[in-house]
Amino acid sequence: MRTGIVSVGNWKKYATAFLFLVPALLLIFSIKYYAFFMAIVESFFDWNAVNVNNFIGLANFRELLDDSKVIAAFVNVTIYSLANLAINLSMPLLAAILVFRIQGERFRGFLKAGLVIPMVVPGMVVILLWRWIYQGDDGILNTFLTTIGLQSLTHSWLAEPGTALASLIMVGFPWIAGLPFLLYLAGLMSIPTELFEVAKIDGVQGFKRFVSIELPMIASQFKLVFIYVLINSFQVFELPYALTSGGPGYATMFPALALYDQAFNYSRFGYASSIGVVLFALVLVITLINQTFL
Repeated sequence: MRTGIVSVGNWKKYATAFLFLVPALLLIFSIKYYAFFMAIVESFFDWNAVNVNNFIGLANFRELLDDSKVIAAFVNVTIYSLANLAINLSMPLLAAILVFRIQGERFRGFLKAGLVIPMVVPGMVVILLWRWIYQGDDGILNTFLTTIGLQSLTHSWLAEPGTALASLIMVGFPWIAGLPFLLYLAGLMSIPTELFEVAKIDGVQGFKRFVSIELPMIASQFKLVFIYVLINSFQVFELPYALTSGGPGYATMFPALALYDQAFNYSRFGYASSIGVVLFALVLVITLINQTFL
């Protein structure tokens, strides 16, 4: 007897496996999806998460259009995301190409390990390290500039509106380690060697080989990195929270940080939910455009 394309016998055979999946599915739905749908609902309410929950329609969304902090946050995250995309679509790719073209297997393995190890370092540790680099007169960057005679270039990097956002973008320099590097390298290593042999016979080497063979063959990895970096950039929270708290002024304010501020400092959970809904809608539209046209 069959129900659909899965027989009753198969369901019985894999019943234990399905039962083991139930707790994980319940957690996902209760923590992820329930919270997500509740945020959409509560974005139409004046809600303080305690004793106030009044329906106000689109008032929260109308307020967003006049909120200078939230507008600045979306402008900042757009600049940050574009910069992050430019970095992650180029620097990790360059590193992957260089590692892939190394002939010695041992040296190549050493470089791969060296570029993957930073992934196991907790993100907050990296952020705190960069806070030490940017620290005032005692910071590594200002001390280095002073030592080489470029004291005129020293700044309060995280405290000046003109340098704060750029300083956040520079975190992680030279930006060649991590998941984008692994994705690019995996794509390159999956290219059939026969293509390179034929290209070599035809005299296709160097940059021409990269443009005509390697880049087209890793198009799917390129697309995946685009989506991955874009979503992570728009959702960035720990970086501005730990380094600048959104300051000076609104120079490094981001939507996730503005959402947190409204929810936990002002108990405006309904308004915070509306920020989250707009952020979700924006990322969804960009992702769909990318899926359709890239």
